[in-house]
Amino acid sequence: MASSLADSLTIIRKEIVIYFVIPCFILGVIGGCLNVIIFLNLKTFRQSSCSFYLMIMSLFDIGRFFVNVLPYIMRFGYGIDWGLSSLFFCKLRFGMFTTCTLSSMTCLCLAVMDQYFATSFHIRWQQWCNIKLAHRLTTIFVFIWILHGIPYIILYDHIISPLTNTIVCQSTNNILNQYTTYGYYIILTNLLPFITIVFGLMAYYNARHLAYRTVPLVRRELDKQLTVMTLVQVLISFCVFIPFSTLNIISIFNTQQSDPVFQAILSLIGTITTNCFILSFTTPFYTYSCVSKRFRRQLKHVLYDVHIKRCQKNKIEPIQIKTDGTTNS
Repeated sequence: MASSLADSLTIIRKEIVIYFVIPCFILGVIGGCLNVIIFLNLKTFRQSSCSFYLMIMSLFDIGRFFVNVLPYIMRFGYGIDWGLSSLFFCKLRFGMFTTCTLSSMTCLCLAVMDQYFATSFHIRWQQWCNIKLAHRLTTIFVFIWILHGIPYIILYDHIISPLTNTIVCQSTNNILNQYTTYGYYIILTNLLPFITIVFGLMAYYNARHLAYRTVPLVRRELDKQLTVMTLVQVLISFCVFIPFSTLNIISIFNTQQSDPVFQAILSLIGTITTNCFILSFTTPFYTYSCVSKRFRRQLKHVLYDVHIKRCQKNKIEPIQIKTDGTTNS
């Protein structure tokens, strides 16, 4: 009976992955690419430090789809584990995953902090919002997270699991394993969202009083747009991240539980919370489109007025050769 229940839960998990995560993968990659196109094509966004952070976040979100979500689909949806079939991918996967995840979280955190400073009443704090500083901070943090991911690339390997007596892809270094459990999953991946929420609340307070500031109308409208976009995205990310983080902590402290039914239930709940977490980097483009009418107009302008009309103008009309209808008599 227990074995049958465990098998049923495994099948349910597989169906969830196939019918939920695959559409998320497709929509997330398309949305991320559209974000990058819009942020690169409009001068208003190219000159904004907050927009730069959101664009870099979109690039790393696309990376997360390919280094984490796609292998996740293949493993739990179709039973194909690329980490076992390729030692190179085994070493690369988790290092790239941590780099993309932490870089994306950091960019969202920096975007919210940027909007807090941009909407601040203190002129000195508003000076922290500039594109040059955004370039430097992004370069520094991405470099730090790349260094952070290198030990995983070096120490991950194919080993024989003492529990299942099968080949698994994991680290044999106990220090790295302890750091991953407590340093990465419990501290880093919870600290960054916490900082983001704190600055998000302060930015929200500033944004409510933005209409009373004597700033140019274009700048005020851009600040309002970016503040709404980032705050709604922070709220969505926080709501879907809490269940994921909570279950991670529960799983960490229940490693000795050997009941197959309990493990199957925990695995099914883990699949649901992981899918919710995937939503956090699937939704940015669609969130921006829903909450910002100005963003929808900008999307139409970039896709239709800039690219589609340009393609239509560049079409070469076929050369028509007129033939003489007369014949020699």
